[in-house]
Amino acid sequence: MISNLNPKLLYTGLIPAAALPSEFRQRMQNWRCGSGTFRINVALSALPSFSVLPGNGDHLSSGIIIAPSLDYMDRAWLDARADGWSRAPVVEMLIPSTLDDTLAPPGQHVASLFCQHVAPQLPDGRSWDQHRDQVADLMIATVDRHAPGFAASVIGRKVLSPLDLERDFGLLGGDIFHGALSLNQLFSARPMLGYATIAGRSRGCITAAPAPIPAAASPARQATTPRRRCSPTSAASGEQIRQNPVYSLWISLWFWSG
Repeated sequence: MISNLNPKLLYTGLIPAAALPSEFRQRMQNWRCGSGTFRINVALSALPSFSVLPGNGDHLSSGIIIAPSLDYMDRAWLDARADGWSRAPVVEMLIPSTLDDTLAPPGQHVASLFCQHVAPQLPDGRSWDQHRDQVADLMIATVDRHAPGFAASVIGRKVLSPLDLERDFGLLGGDIFHGALSLNQLFSARPMLGYATIAGRSRGCITAAPAPIPAAASPARQATTPRRRCSPTSAASGEQIRQNPVYSLWISLWFWSG
């Protein structure tokens, strides 16, 4: 079996409890998920023109990040922690139609906005269903301040709050990494000491999700690796490697070195 699920969903919702050691199952029940991101996909009638570099150019085919300073980014995080979302958010924009003109009609474009920071669960019992569009308007207005006319060029949008990412795609707390990147959930502790590998805890189950390292930094590598591990011989060798005490140290150093 190849799983692309968050390990919390896999080990607490699909695999029978009797098939797992109690210590491992408890670890998965306590597995923390959450993301500070808010996603918007937009259809545009024209390319944005940024004040700092007006007009078309190669920069529009790159990742465009609106984050003027470290203080700006720090305030964005503090705002989200206190109020649920940043008043002056960090926004990263990609415009894939500048590289693939089949994605939009001639003269028009599509773009994705990766916006930070927001709280996965809003404070004071508020719901993202009530604030989704308000925050989306804020994110678009933020881009418009740096690229005047951007808001007017938006002819369609798909907004995904952390709640939407969980409901629509199974990303708990909107977490695209399938687990918070905190110290106790990094490197060889991802998802648990002794099991920091796609072989997982349950024999015969290969994990293609972003939870095991190094997938949080190399999702493409994690997506292709299971194809090479699905034969009985590979599965058996994976079990042996997983139980090797040196493996956790090696995989952590390999991840760190890039």
